[in-house]
Amino acid sequence: MMKTTQKLDSIVWTGRRFLYVQNTKNTVWAAPPAGRPLHQFATMPALVEETRCVLSPGRRGFAPGAIFCHSPDNKIYEISPDGSKKTVFATLHAPYPPAADGALAFDIVGRFGYRLLAATGRSGGPKPAGGLVYAIDPHRHVQQVGGYAGPGGADELAIAPRRFGSAAGDALLTVDAGASGGAVVAVDPRGRARTIATFPYGPNPIAPIPTLPSGAVRTSAPFPGLYVNDDKTGYTYMAPAASLARYAGDVIVGTESPRALFWILRPTGNGFAEIPLRDNVPAGTSLEQAIIVR
Repeated sequence: MMKTTQKLDSIVWTGRRFLYVQNTKNTVWAAPPAGRPLHQFATMPALVEETRCVLSPGRRGFAPGAIFCHSPDNKIYEISPDGSKKTVFATLHAPYPPAADGALAFDIVGRFGYRLLAATGRSGGPKPAGGLVYAIDPHRHVQQVGGYAGPGGADELAIAPRRFGSAAGDALLTVDAGASGGAVVAVDPRGRARTIATFPYGPNPIAPIPTLPSGAVRTSAPFPGLYVNDDKTGYTYMAPAASLARYAGDVIVGTESPRALFWILRPTGNGFAEIPLRDNVPAGTSLEQAIIVR
């Protein structure tokens, strides 16, 4: 793990640097591959609740190296690769308040037309419940795809892998109802939503697991594996690639608080198995965004 000293709700690996988003301040901090030291990279308007950011795929009309961020007021910001320019790329046609928790991902499988997907919703408690899912093309056109029910709202959004059973290529939402539990909800391109997994605590971090190196260990940072940040302690935790290599093609999901619990979601016939994982993350964390570095 690495100490960043900031309370973080988003993490991005650009291929050159890590970017972290400071919770409620909406300041974006940059760090070299080792994770520290930090320097200010960009700012967005300070708003209570969480902002998630993702790296542009750099193709199909989206600018290479750009960073896209979903703020609590349902604006999508585009930040230039060097952090010097920030613009409102799109605005979701959703009510505000309630504040959203920034669920955001690019469709890299193609079932949503390779667009940028964003989900609204307020996580952390049963109410307000549910939210909406939108798709945004590189020309800034916003389309409502569908909605999902609660209790709770979406903390994160990930695109299911191509071989993820009956949910392949769907948008996977970690719907967090806090201490009363939560679920992973799959939303397909026609806007149909269904629950594919439930958990005792509200989930937050989620990441599809690609094929990862399982042999020789890289001797320089960043080390391949899962990275997930914590907005209570300021730590970013890392699980090495070798520990996840056997789960390529599956999806890892974790709870936010009061303790860290992780599962692998794996397709089994028409359903999905929830495989519990062991971890050594201490109690008292508040886990946020997860990414895979290869």
